[in-house]
Amino acid sequence: MKLYHTLRMLPLLALMQLGAASCDYIHEDIEPCDHYLHFSYTYNMLSADAFVPQMTNQETAKQVELFIYDEAGQFLRSQTISGSELESNRIQLDLEPGTYQLLAWAGLNDTDYTWTRPEAGEPMADWQMAVKQEDGTVNRELLGLFQGSLELTIPEGGETDTEFLLVKNTNKIRFVLIDANSGTGLNADDFTISATTQNSDLDYQNEPVTTETVSWQPYYQGVETVEDTNGNTAYQAVCAELNTLRLLDGTETSLAITHQGEAEPFLHVSLTDLLLLTKMESHDMTAQEYLDRQDEYVIMLYLDTTGGTAHCLEIIVNDWTIRLDDVNLGR
Repeated sequence: MKLYHTLRMLPLLALMQLGAASCDYIHEDIEPCDHYLHFSYTYNMLSADAFVPQMTNQETAKQVELFIYDEAGQFLRSQTISGSELESNRIQLDLEPGTYQLLAWAGLNDTDYTWTRPEAGEPMADWQMAVKQEDGTVNRELLGLFQGSLELTIPEGGETDTEFLLVKNTNKIRFVLIDANSGTGLNADDFTISATTQNSDLDYQNEPVTTETVSWQPYYQGVETVEDTNGNTAYQAVCAELNTLRLLDGTETSLAITHQGEAEPFLHVSLTDLLLLTKMESHDMTAQEYLDRQDEYVIMLYLDTTGGTAHCLEIIVNDWTIRLDDVNLGR
């Protein structure tokens, strides 16, 4: 009986030995092992991986720039991931056994950003990126920007597939301004909308390099209509969209909305404080984590523009109703 059991195990043992020897860096006559990365963007409000859909749905810049440094953080080379390799999200690495520092930035493009093109031997700490601006203003739509860093060890033997976690660094804010008085006509230029932050650049650790104030202005602003069940215009709304780079809790930000012909804004608040009001108590996360996970906001404002001046009656941010009399955010 023991002999029979041993004979049955021999094929299995042979297969196990063959698998163990199928790739190895030690023996020159055996093909080296393959090592792969796959990117993951789960740092969002749904905790669901949205990396490939968000990247492939962008109009351009559907690529990842992977910067490879040695264990000491000295630059070795870079690798661009795009096309079918990006869609399959299985990136093969041609690296010898050892420990490496990897830096990934997805969505970099020459229209929206400037960034470091490191030379051999340069330290990772020198890496920086910045949003292109004109006279301290950004009024175009930015393509989505993702970042991540990873310490990776390539073993002497055995295939590996490593998850590379990314965060998103761009936000979109849509404004819907509605006059509560039925039948009031609106024009796209009736309102001036501007947000300011102290963040227009980031380093290799995803932290701001400078604290200079940048103004974010709409890349879209127009009048849209809502019809009743008979196809007649029920009301008009001025809709606008702007974007920002990563929002940081504890830094100075502002949101100002001014009605045409008025010198002072009828809404002038801290942008981050306003957005953080939408964080549910059940969200088990810090304010900064919420700002990093939530990348899109819709701000609806119901106004009274009787007499040519604007008064804000109610604000709804991502389905949360905010009355300024209750929260002391505006003037």
